[in-house]
Amino acid sequence: MKKLLKPIEPIISKSLDKVESFIHTYPKVNFLFGAIFGAFDGLLRSAKETTKTQPFIRNNYDVKRFMGAVLIALVFGWVLPAMYFFGWQCVISKLLVSFVVGVFVVDVLWAIIAREDHISEGGFVSCLLIPAILPPQSPLWLVGLGAALAIIFRNVLGGVGNNLVNPALFSRLFLTICFPAFLVTGYQMPFVGMPDLHSFRYGLDAVTHATPLTAFKTNGEVSSYLSLILGTSGGSLGETCRLALVLSGLWLIKIRVVNWRIPVSYLGSVLVLSVFFSLILGKAVAPPIFQLLSGGLILGAFFMATDPITTTYNQTAKWIYGAGCGFITVLIRDFTTLPEGVMYSILLMNLLAIPIQSLMVKIKYRV
Repeated sequence: MKKLLKPIEPIISKSLDKVESFIHTYPKVNFLFGAIFGAFDGLLRSAKETTKTQPFIRNNYDVKRFMGAVLIALVFGWVLPAMYFFGWQCVISKLLVSFVVGVFVVDVLWAIIAREDHISEGGFVSCLLIPAILPPQSPLWLVGLGAALAIIFRNVLGGVGNNLVNPALFSRLFLTICFPAFLVTGYQMPFVGMPDLHSFRYGLDAVTHATPLTAFKTNGEVSSYLSLILGTSGGSLGETCRLALVLSGLWLIKIRVVNWRIPVSYLGSVLVLSVFFSLILGKAVAPPIFQLLSGGLILGAFFMATDPITTTYNQTAKWIYGAGCGFITVLIRDFTTLPEGVMYSILLMNLLAIPIQSLMVKIKYRV
């Protein structure tokens, strides 16, 4: 990115300085938008100072720059594809509710009560993930409740750097337990074709349909692999276009925001175990490639299991962590009545991350 921006770097730098000066001039503006501006500013320019809290990363990335990269990857990974497949009204309305309730109400009130200087940029990431892991037909109040729960859970544990488990997935688990009907019946078939004036003005006609994993559980139906890759099959709002998610995830790996060991071990273990169980049980379990391309596996492997706060830091432990996620995912998908296991696997491995990390350090240093 810096190579492409080098010819116009002086102009961009001067413009960013002006915006930064404006933000810092007005305390209320800095309180609301200072952190998010710093996140995107850090992507374009080197960080001014090193981080003092977790996660500690051995390069010139601070937490703001890290979060800014994840935000950009999520926009290209699920927001833009979802706007095409489900209509911009569906996506924008949910994003607005998520950000307004989660960041500009709950997070602001918490920052005022806790007397913090500004709201954290981590809230924007959590609130961007909430609509992605909910069905397209989820009511707006459910999205707002999910965003509020994610922010409250994160702040109760001490804010960014102190999460026990992924806040967005914890919120999704809470909603699944309390409102299961909304999490089962809110799926629709994505729009396929060029959007016309009517669809832009009034939205897309929703056709309710089971997710690929649910369809396989009920009648053994295996969706087309091409439809799973491109996003023309059903699923949560952010998990349809796997191609966009993979490309965005690879970009995060390239700029070293995501450690490649976790998605490789996660996806690799799912593939190996799926092949193993398919050889033994045949068509009673889902085919390996189908398991890789269905559900929230790609979204979870690149954007949730790789959260540096809730995962392990030791490189060997990352392999174990990712393989554990894959093992639990396959077990839940193939041997329980639940169609999906990504959420449960990541949350369980989040709880086991600290013991795994401690064990690997003890083994390495013979403590």
